[in-house]
Amino acid sequence: MQQRILFYTLGGLALALVQKFLLDRLALYDIAPDMMLVLLTFIAQREGQSVGTTAGFFIGLLMDLLHGTLGIDALSKTVAGFTAGFFRETEGARQTTTFIVAVAVSSVAGITAYYLTAYGLALVWWKLPIYIAVGVGYNSVVGYAAYQSALHRI
Repeated sequence: MQQRILFYTLGGLALALVQKFLLDRLALYDIAPDMMLVLLTFIAQREGQSVGTTAGFFIGLLMDLLHGTLGIDALSKTVAGFTAGFFRETEGARQTTTFIVAVAVSSVAGITAYYLTAYGLALVWWKLPIYIAVGVGYNSVVGYAAYQSALHRI
């Protein structure tokens, strides 16, 4: 377990830098592909809901520190980690479809929590489905590519 935590920590730090300096530049309708959410979904699926929720908080806190905000990403990633934990897989059952559905559902939960917290009543409500659709599309494609490359390495 300690080796996996070290792997998640080092991988999270590396992916946070890639997210901040590369993937955030690919934003469409103010939404960028979220590799940190894909990592969070992987952790939550493998380790369970409580670990996924805790990892979501720390991943979100790291992203808050990199973006210069404090609290919004931590809350949204915590919600996403909690949601992704519902899709926990057993050791033998690794299916791409389950992972992509978990990424999509946790993307919906995380994006909704982010925009409701960030904008509150000032949110233009008709834009929220657009943000969700773009985020789910981006994250599903990135999640599929990451999952397939990880399967070929195992």
